[in-house]
Amino acid sequence: MKIKEEKQKKKLTMVQQLRQIRDKVNEEIKDLSSHEVIKYLKRKKALHSTKTWRKRV
Repeated sequence: MKIKEEKQKKKLTMVQQLRQIRDKVNEEIKDLSSHEVIKYLKRKKALHSTKTWRKRV
């Protein structure tokens, strides 16, 4: 039983993963100007492909 409980503790929830990503991005852009932030965001790939967010018509 202990091994199963330890594995469950090691797995991160989706919210925890998103918080880690947010913290990493915040750390990377904290000293950038607004123009540099825009360039940074254009350069970075999205977490999800754009196909996921497109509406189907």
